[in-house]
Amino acid sequence: MSRFHIGARVLKTTLAVILAIFFAQLLGLEERLSLAALVALLTVQKTFYHSLQQSMATLGAVLLGGLLGTGFGYLFGITPLAYGIVTLLGILICHKLNWQNQTVLTTLTAIGTIFSGATNLGLHSLLQILTALIGAGCALLINYLFLPNRRKGLNSRIQRVESGLRQAIETVIKEIERPGSYAKEFKGQYTQLKQEIETGVEEARLLWEDQRFAISREISSNYYSQLFYFFGLQLESLEEMYRLARRMPQHVPYSPYLVKVLKIIQKIQARKRMGKKYSYPTLEQAMANMDERFAALELPRNQVEYIGRTALLHLFQEIKGYHRRIIDLPEFIW
Repeated sequence: MSRFHIGARVLKTTLAVILAIFFAQLLGLEERLSLAALVALLTVQKTFYHSLQQSMATLGAVLLGGLLGTGFGYLFGITPLAYGIVTLLGILICHKLNWQNQTVLTTLTAIGTIFSGATNLGLHSLLQILTALIGAGCALLINYLFLPNRRKGLNSRIQRVESGLRQAIETVIKEIERPGSYAKEFKGQYTQLKQEIETGVEEARLLWEDQRFAISREISSNYYSQLFYFFGLQLESLEEMYRLARRMPQHVPYSPYLVKVLKIIQKIQARKRMGKKYSYPTLEQAMANMDERFAALELPRNQVEYIGRTALLHLFQEIKGYHRRIIDLPEFIW
């Protein structure tokens, strides 16, 4: 049985609603408490930047609804015709302004203004805007004061992705040694890594939005974006390596040397993640030796040898490409 989990955003939304209702009561706006709570509820978003955008859209919807309700309330009074007209105009104007998400709030505000039966509809609309400002302001304050620690989640994801990439290298090695035996294993690793990388890119984007308003920035969001970008390139290389390894028949000449090179790359990537020194010359020498061996190979004598040789050469090129991406990979910062 899965445990019920209350996330930080739920707690922030609850606190924002409580604060909005408290200040609305304090200012004597008891009749509009639901509006303050609704605006606060809508304004709390994933990031402060999103909350700011949402608050502007919400305030615009309340203002538009108030204007429509005031105008047509004076013209037609509390009648079905007035409700129908403000609903129609609210939908059309929101669609024209690309405010589809604000259509309901706009029309409800307009209908509520007419239904209030207030003697001074203009004053009623102004008080609605004031109430909406209170709800939006409380939500923005809470969202800014309790910005999530995205760096912690990003660092954990980086470790999982880097570890997963090395496990995928291990699967490619096993596929070279026994072609056609590890399709299910690699597919599972690839799918999980792809999802982790895509989520990491999204989290880095959210961090960028948070940092637009942050006073201090320990690590720039660009660092995380760049790191996940290179992880994506490495995953593409590993997918191509695996595809080529599956095409090779068993006992292809020099395939054990490719396995050796991959194991060196595996260790280098692990040492780079841990911030330890690593020796590129050793790997460069191993690759130079492989180039010499490939140059000395005799021409293939049949189709099977040709397919195996082609896959072997292409696989070696992909390994060299993966090696270059490790060199370009940003240094890990914890």
